[in-house]
Amino acid sequence: MILFRLLRLLTLLPLLLFSLRRLIFALTALLTPVPTGARAIGDEPDLLVLVPCHNDGPSLPALVQALLDNGYPHEHLRILLIDDGSTDNSSELIADLATANAPVHALHSPQKLGKAAALNLGLQEEPWGEIVAVYDADHRPEPGGLRALVTALHDPEIAAVSARTEARNALTSASAYYSAIERLVHQRITMVAKDRLELAPAILGSHCACRRDLLASLEGFASDAEDSDLTLRIISAGYRIRYVESSVAYDEVPATVGGYWRQHVRWSRGFQNVAIEHSGRLLHTPISPALRLELFLFSLGYLDRLALLVAFAQILSDRVLGTRFDMPGRIILGVLLLPYLQVIAALVRTKAGLAWWMRLPYLVLMCSPSIWQWPSTARPPRYSGVLAYGRQRFEPTPRS
Repeated sequence: MILFRLLRLLTLLPLLLFSLRRLIFALTALLTPVPTGARAIGDEPDLLVLVPCHNDGPSLPALVQALLDNGYPHEHLRILLIDDGSTDNSSELIADLATANAPVHALHSPQKLGKAAALNLGLQEEPWGEIVAVYDADHRPEPGGLRALVTALHDPEIAAVSARTEARNALTSASAYYSAIERLVHQRITMVAKDRLELAPAILGSHCACRRDLLASLEGFASDAEDSDLTLRIISAGYRIRYVESSVAYDEVPATVGGYWRQHVRWSRGFQNVAIEHSGRLLHTPISPALRLELFLFSLGYLDRLALLVAFAQILSDRVLGTRFDMPGRIILGVLLLPYLQVIAALVRTKAGLAWWMRLPYLVLMCSPSIWQWPSTARPPRYSGVLAYGRQRFEPTPRS
């Protein structure tokens, strides 16, 4: 009996912690006032934009044009296109873009290095720039986005900044909608709340910027989950991170279950590596108890979903085998419903249109692969075709 109670407690603890975190974040995002914005800057600092790409050549002209038309002074802007061992015509396209546009420079790697190593190569080969921004090839920042990133760094205690990314193809399939909803909750609820509560909003993998001198002191980007790893290293170094909700870029989310699954398996593996590397270091970092707890939960990644699976297994064991875990059903029901309340809060904050609300039943169809993310060697479920209905026309990038 004591063993059953202990196992039940160990299962409930992470579920309750993550649920309380979700509730606090939702209330904070909904009820706290919108910040008035950062102070305007005088002379713009030199901004280096790193764009790592592998076989992404067809996406690059539109990205380069969006960056050039963004409103940042060209004399203070340099765009470095990093060809990471592409096997298509990306190398030629990059060279042409560099020839045709003065702020654009080209860097070629004969072998595929991976995103983090390609970014580090760019930092090594291009010493220009006080601020370093990162964009994936399929991102399209809205005008003014670069200036908003740089302006947020006016405070010397702020070392890095992330901004909002929205999905262009959110309504094209159930899987795309589910991915877009996940992102909507993360960026319109979680990131906003963490910024307002000063709980270290994470650096995102694209549409973000960092001080170059800090990147140099931290020895650049790590090979696994470079954004999550850099987030924890910056906080451990005693600096702050900001999230700029008003700066928006667009990209595309996976439109099939298989694509969603592969993306999240990659993320979960990265989270596991980050958790192993940083959990001990966070215990000795001089930060507030609230931030320490948040960073610890952040480094645990998808632990709450594993705990939910264990809770279901305990309930099933009681019914089938007659064990006495006695998992409280009402608490589990609340744990299951709270993410949907977060979704509603995110849609309300976004002032989402009717098409978003009508697709809420998609979340029920897609909830199982979300729960199954933790086992990183598992195969994706085989019902991609079932979830591909309800498509709308959109303008795809070559990557999609």
